[in-house]
Amino acid sequence: MYEKKTVLTAYISVFLVVLMFSTTNVSASTYTVGVKAGDWAGYGNICVEYAANWPGLEQEPPETNMSWVSMEILDVQYNNVTIRGSTIYANGTEETEVIWGDLAIGEGKLNIAIIPSNLGTGDEIPAESYGLFFVIQPPPQGILNLFINGTTTRKYAGANREVNNINFSSPIILGNVTVGESNMSYYWDKNTGVLCEHSVSSTMAYGTELYINMSLLWRMTATNMWPAVFTVQDGYAFNVTMISNSTISDFDFSESQMYISFNVTGPAGKAGYCNVTIPNDLLQGNPWKIYVNSTDCTSLCSITGNDTHAFIYIPYTCSTNIIKIEGTSAIPEFPSALILPLFMILTMLAVNFAKKRIYQKPAH
Repeated sequence: MYEKKTVLTAYISVFLVVLMFSTTNVSASTYTVGVKAGDWAGYGNICVEYAANWPGLEQEPPETNMSWVSMEILDVQYNNVTIRGSTIYANGTEETEVIWGDLAIGEGKLNIAIIPSNLGTGDEIPAESYGLFFVIQPPPQGILNLFINGTTTRKYAGANREVNNINFSSPIILGNVTVGESNMSYYWDKNTGVLCEHSVSSTMAYGTELYINMSLLWRMTATNMWPAVFTVQDGYAFNVTMISNSTISDFDFSESQMYISFNVTGPAGKAGYCNVTIPNDLLQGNPWKIYVNSTDCTSLCSITGNDTHAFIYIPYTCSTNIIKIEGTSAIPEFPSALILPLFMILTMLAVNFAKKRIYQKPAH
């Protein structure tokens, strides 16, 4: 019984392991790195489900109780990428680790957090990998090679992105017995190669009575590699763009009250910020008022602009905050983009009317 429990504890501990890579003979020149130092991504949409009746393992393992995961690119040298990965748990505990990997051959500990950029359908991820639970005991067939299944468009961190994905299954083997299966799905941003979504569902049964079922899902919700885009549709179309280290949600615009508002959510107590770009044709402030949870924080913000846009930097302490940016005028009756076409239409109508009057003038 002790041996079985030990194996199952190992099963749980490697549940969070994405893939174990070993070196493969691939030409490094065929792959490109799509990230640079300073890039980062945050994963705030994390969901874990766990059900088990194995004695002593009925409760969800604390290692799965994550509230925020992030990675920052520290250095890029040719195909070698070094990152700082951080995990914050629901109880406030934080773990940080600096790791590196060679994206061209799969060497190092990056696993599939970052893959080469601009891969396409049928391209092989340049590393040979063991399935998720093969670390308990590699199966007889050994290496599992991964290939891009397809490319599609999905929304991550507030923007529609072209992403590559793979879906596959791996057996869970204890000793020489297959006791379950793990189904996995991954999505990477095609342009940068950064992981956008990871989901795993696993079932394991020992005999006819004992079982462990788990599922894990996490998605990218914040990044500085592309802006979040929110389109205001109120007879016109204006894009408000933001870059934040928090998850942005519940965007709203009020023409009558001349404000935009949104929620920002991040790991409690951490320093947060949001850079907001607002078209002048949508909303103008003379002056602007910025509120964080109904508190006027305008003096703490940086506000600049040009002929077309306003740029507002808003700092705050993370949790779930409501941001409100209040202006003094919103959507003019005739936006500048419509004035020229409207003028042309009126001119054409006037000319046609004049011609009609000439043709209809009675002869003397």
